[in-house]
Amino acid sequence: GSLPPVDDVTDPGPYAVTIDSTAGPGNDGWLVYPSNAGANGVDHPILVWGPGAGSDPADYEDMLRQWASHGFVVYSEVSSSSGDYMVDALDWLENQNGSPTSPLYQDLGISEVAFGGHSRGSIGTFDVATEPRLATTIHVAGGSFDGNGPDNLRKPALYIGGDDDFATSNMERDYTNTDVPVWFNILDNTDHILATRNGQHIITAWLRWQLADEEFRRTEDFLSANCTFCNLGEVEYKNW
Repeated sequence: GSLPPVDDVTDPGPYAVTIDSTAGPGNDGWLVYPSNAGANGVDHPILVWGPGAGSDPADYEDMLRQWASHGFVVYSEVSSSSGDYMVDALDWLENQNGSPTSPLYQDLGISEVAFGGHSRGSIGTFDVATEPRLATTIHVAGGSFDGNGPDNLRKPALYIGGDDDFATSNMERDYTNTDVPVWFNILDNTDHILATRNGQHIITAWLRWQLADEEFRRTEDFLSANCTFCNLGEVEYKNW
């Protein structure tokens, strides 16, 4: 089943949210999900989110709740520059989908998966972007250090930076080196710390387009001169 439609991605979605802060392969991650997951036959898409260095899922709680309220099952744990933990988390989520004791038993859309993260979480996402189960990746204030991160990309990518963020120059180099479909917004009045919070609604719309098949968002929200988010900063896109 499809996610319930929404009028405005800047508002919370229609789902109440449950948080399990002792989840994941090591019981040290956050699982943030719709409380009535699976209602009306919905298969919930998956987002695995990597926090920035020196932070943890609690620092992103309002954003994780926002995405889960829109129907996405979100998993997050302390990140590393290696994205292996993301692949392990996805394996764990697939096991949850098949376990009758899990609150997400047979409720996950395991073919609709995004990896993404902020700063170091973005670096880790580049590291494992060849993962064949992915439908998209999300990179916030986290360009690769050598410009080679985009070489791993196989699916459409979302880049979000800030006009006052030291990492934006690396992201601009990554954008130049990206060969897959990519959409890039350098947000106005945004530094490194604020990039995810200021871009969270862009991410919501991107997830609804890429994982929930809301194709109208292609033009309305992203790929047009008057797109919903084009007035938030400098926008570039290519390879569509």
